Amino acid sequence: MPRFDLPSKQADGTPNWVEVADPDDMMAETLFAIHKAVRISSGSGGETTYSPREMEDDQVNAFLGFAITAWSFPAPIPAQNNVVAADRAIGRVMKAKDWSSLKLQARPLMDELEGAEREDPKPPPAN
Repeated sequence: MPRFDLPSKQADGTPNWVEVADPDDMMAETLFAIHKAVRISSGSGGETTYSPREMEDDQVNAFLGFAITAWSFPAPIPAQNNVVAADRAIGRVMKAKDWSSLKLQARPLMDELEGAEREDPKPPPAN
């Protein structure tokens, strides 16, 4: 399981940390949650309003809500925090620099789930 150290420190001086599930063990529901986290709607006049940063944040938090298996913070992980949304569970315990660091470290795992690192399949050779 990947474990990410964060900038903030615990009382004993060791870094706070977050552990996430191995991407190879994650179920498709994790991808579905990432995809469902962002919806863009157009108004009746065709106007569309959205925030690209907020969209990215929502996707990362949806992923983390499923992926986090343990952390050093004195609060339940998002999946064990009853009905509290992942962004609130995370936002209530992490400093901004911790979340920014975690977001950067989590992004490659999200890309891996999407298959971003895989090469495009090549068509069979023509005979």
